[in-house]
Amino acid sequence: MREATVLAKMTEHPGYQYLPIASNWSTLSAPFSSRLYGTRQVTDAYLLGLAIQHNLILVTVDKSLPHLAGKENSKHVLLLAYG
Repeated sequence: MREATVLAKMTEHPGYQYLPIASNWSTLSAPFSSRLYGTRQVTDAYLLGLAIQHNLILVTVDKSLPHLAGKENSKHVLLLAYG
């Protein structure tokens, strides 16, 4: 199944919720800005910042996200193991 199809199907889930980005990148990434080290983290920073702002959990397979979140925001990241 294509990624776009999977994402579209996810919107049908009863717990689906759309989170508009009402804050800018600098505001969203402020809680962990000292741990940002490259441009490849721009999207990660947006998603993590939204999770923190809305008190949600960002589920990921990206092993660098718990480090980016730091101890103070670790409750907002769930790292899935795979393989």
